[in-house]
Amino acid sequence: MQRAAVAAGTAPALLPGERPRLLAGLETLAGSLVEMAYARGWCEGRHYHRKASLIYIVVGDHWATHSLGGDTCRARTVRYLPAGEPHETYFPLGSTCLQIELSPSILRLAAEQGPAIKLPGEVPDRRAAGLGARLHLEMFTRDDLSHLAVEALTLQLLLCAERGESSSRRATPPWVLKVGEMLREELNRRFVLQGIARAVGRHPVQVSRQFHHHFGCTMSEYVRRARVARAQWLLRYRDDEISEVALACGFADQSHFTTSFRRLAGVPPHRYRLAFRRSD
Repeated sequence: MQRAAVAAGTAPALLPGERPRLLAGLETLAGSLVEMAYARGWCEGRHYHRKASLIYIVVGDHWATHSLGGDTCRARTVRYLPAGEPHETYFPLGSTCLQIELSPSILRLAAEQGPAIKLPGEVPDRRAAGLGARLHLEMFTRDDLSHLAVEALTLQLLLCAERGESSSRRATPPWVLKVGEMLREELNRRFVLQGIARAVGRHPVQVSRQFHHHFGCTMSEYVRRARVARAQWLLRYRDDEISEVALACGFADQSHFTTSFRRLAGVPPHRYRLAFRRSD
């Protein structure tokens, strides 16, 4: 696993003609994710990949062809390439892309729920850009919930060909509430999407979709919020060391805890504790 040398969403300054540069990588059950930077003027001749892939274009418009034609690949769009699809790309201004080489298991899960994306080219659904951006964010979040998030987001992208669910709000089914309770009560557990689905007797796609529909966030974000909420209580009412609070709330280490806490609470843990101690 490599960490990007540049901030998420920016393009590194590659020299014209420089070979593509790997910025970050992540292995998940959904597939292999890599963020690649392409130099101005780089061209990839006609080739194909053994596995199907999704490509989220972070920055930099470029050109691409495939068996059904070709078009401009614009920043903040998502493209799909079936396995064995011949294509070529040209990067006149340079580009940074997140590429997801899809595992057979994630393709099977999507096909079971179907209809899934099959044709090469841009994913036309208006939800695709937001899903691609959230996948890219997971490359830089890098906690024990990122794998769960990547699985769920990839399934949603593959099923963008399907008619969107009704936006009407209904009573939350008991099994969805059970998922929320599992995630909230076992903050130190490393969850896997298929394991959650088996626990409630539902299909992984259904779990991912219905949880987001009723809770308004992904399961991974729900756990992150629950971990920080528990940490806030411990920081306010107990005298544990911050490193102990981090471990008690399911964080891998104090550094990761501080980053996540600051992102959600707006201040680092020690400042949060001091603020409440002064208000007593």
